[in-house]
Order: sequence, then C-alpha cells, then structure tokens
Amino acid sequence: MTTVEEPPLLRSEGSVVGTLSPMMRRMRERGAVVKVRTRTGDEAWLVTRLAELKELLKDRRIGRSHPDPDNRPRYLDTPLLDQLVRSDDPEVAHDIHVRTRAALTPHFSAKRMGDLSERIAQHVRDHLDRITADEPPADLHAELSLPLSFQVLCDLMGIADQATFMAMLAGAGRLDETEKIAVGAQELFAYLRELVAAKRADPGDDLISALCEAELDDGAVSELISTVSFSYLVTPSNLSAGIALFASHPRQRERVVADPSLLDTAVEEVLRLGKVDESFQPRYASADIDIAGVTIKAGDLVLCDHYAPSFDDRVFTDPETFDVGRSPNPHLAFSHGLSHCIGAPLARIELREVYAQLLQRMPELRLAVPLKQVGMPAGAGGEEQIGNGIARLPVVW
Repeated sequence: MTTVEEPPLLRSEGSVVGTLSPMMRRMRERGAVVKVRTRTGDEAWLVTRLAELKELLKDRRIGRSHPDPDNRPRYLDTPLLDQLVRSDDPEVAHDIHVRTRAALTPHFSAKRMGDLSERIAQHVRDHLDRITADEPPADLHAELSLPLSFQVLCDLMGIADQATFMAMLAGAGRLDETEKIAVGAQELFAYLRELVAAKRADPGDDLISALCEAELDDGAVSELISTVSFSYLVTPSNLSAGIALFASHPRQRERVVADPSLLDTAVEEVLRLGKVDESFQPRYASADIDIAGVTIKAGDLVLCDHYAPSFDDRVFTDPETFDVGRSPNPHLAFSHGLSHCIGAPLARIELREVYAQLLQRMPELRLAVPLKQVGMPAGAGGEEQIGNGIARLPVVW
C-alpha cells in the first residue's frame, strides 16, 4: 500500500531581517515548485526559486481567473483577495488586468512621481525633526515608517483623513477572526464608495479623481483603490527592514555615508532583503503547466512568493549578505512582466529619501534591541494583518 505524504502546512514561523525563514528553507529543499497546504486547508503550489518564479509570471496560463470562483482553493480567507478573482474566463480576467493597468499607469509616471518627491522629502524632514527633538531610543517603525507611508499613500490618493483611512485598512486587513475580517472589509468598501462619490462631485488633482474620469464606475474605482492600498502596505515593513539592515551592518552603513552614490544600489539591496516573511500573490492555472519536474493542473492555486527567491543561491552570491554595492541585483521584489508593480517608482523614491536623510542625520544609527526582535515573531501578540512583517524598530543614534 502506497502512503501519500500530506503537503506541509504553509504558516509563518517568523524570520530575522535579511535571512531566509526556516519554513521557507525547508520548502525550498523540497524543490523549486512544491505542493503545500494553506491556512484555509486548501492545496497549492509554492514557487521557491527565482528562475521558476520569473517563468511563471510571464506565462499567460497563470492569472486571476478560476473556472469555479466560489469554490476555488484559497491562500487566505479574506474578501481583499477574493475581489482579485474577477472571472471564470482567463481571457476576460486578462483583459480586465490589462485595462486596470492602463488606467493606473499614467498616474505613476516619472513627472507625477517627481511632483510627489519634494512632498515626500518634506514629510521625512518633519518626522526626523520631531524624532530627533527627543532623546533616543525611538521606535522608527511606529514613528517614521508607518505614518510616512500612509502620508504618501494619502497624498497620492487625495485622502484628507489619514487616521480614518489607516484604521479602515487595518480593520479590513485582519487575518485573525473571520467575522471581524468580513465586517472590516464591508466598512472599508463602504468608506471607499463614499470617498469616490465625493471625488466625482468635487474632483481634485489626485489618483481617485483621475480614476473617476477614466470611465470606470464607482465599484471599479473602489476596488482599484483598495488593491493599490493593500499592495502598498508592504512599504512600511520594507522601510523598517532597510533601516534595521543599515543599523545592524555598520560597515555597509559607513560605505553609503562616505559615498552617497551607493544609495541607489543600496535601495535595490534593501528591496531584495526587505521582506521579513513570505509575500504570496495567489494566482490560478488556466491550463496544465509542466515546470520544475511537476505538473500544475488547470484550476490549481499557485503562490508566487517574492520573498524566498531573493535568497536563491543559484542567482545571488552569499544571498544572506547585505551588500550595498551588489550589482547585478535581479530581485523580483516588484514582480515581473504584466504583474510588475506599477507603484515601484514611488516606493523607490520613498525608500531613497528616507535612507538619504536618515543616514545623514543619524550616521551612528544602531539597533537598541537584537536584530531577531525586529521581525514579527511567530505567535506575536496583537492582531495579525496582511502585510505584517515588522513588530517594532527601537534604535539609538
């Protein structure tokens, strides 16, 4: 009698900034594309290597459609991911994806990002003025990364009430209690519909107003806003992870302080290592796909992880080494192909501005706690959220 091995459960165990988590290391040892079980109890394929991830992200047979959307396998049980599955027809889903990108892309142009750049720089100055007015230590995740990222997002969207929007996103992004997740999502979508209606009545120079003018109905605009917002939620953790890397690697920090021209390659290295835990983007196969010695069947859930491939020793020399001059650095932090993140230019501007000012004003920056206490540990207290990764970031200078 043949025993069928149960796929391992895919659940975060926590990890240390700049290192591959033990769970993902075990998964990678099983293969480049491995069968796993998600928190919902469903089976999925996990992609652990960069070459295979890049190949699948270019494959039109992987997308946001499923032949039976209501009964599809799930990565997480949350309405925020449910809204991404737009159709049971892969061609329709692909067309929606292309049209969505076409509507969003002009609003992330180099000119628009340049216009936002000085506002971001001023926000950073204001936060650092406030932080340095007090004696260290300071929690730069709570006092810099989180509020700054939401300021930038609200500037982009044209949202005046930053505190309410932050609270709404937090409520909708919960992963701990099913009933509270549903209520939080409903409240967020209702809030966004009211916001869209207000922008239609009184448009401004912002992303929501522009989308209202793009012949999209209120529901479509609300979905786009929520999708962009939750995609952006990784930015605070990326910012804080980068600060932690600079603070815990004095020689690399000193290289950038001495030679600011290294800042661009340093930002790319932060992007490579700046995820503290897995960042799965659930997609579905619309046809059978043979890859890495396995066959992904039509309808199967495929988890494209942008965390583990950054530690792929087939691509990166000494992948757990933080090297501010690393080049080339072919990370996939912003995905690839038609899935490439439209907001990548904005994220790069934000990271660059924070690190430039921070290292200038705090050249002796260092952690006030061991590095392992910066990442979100498994079973940490508090609500679990989409985009979690950093618990706190106490530093001295």
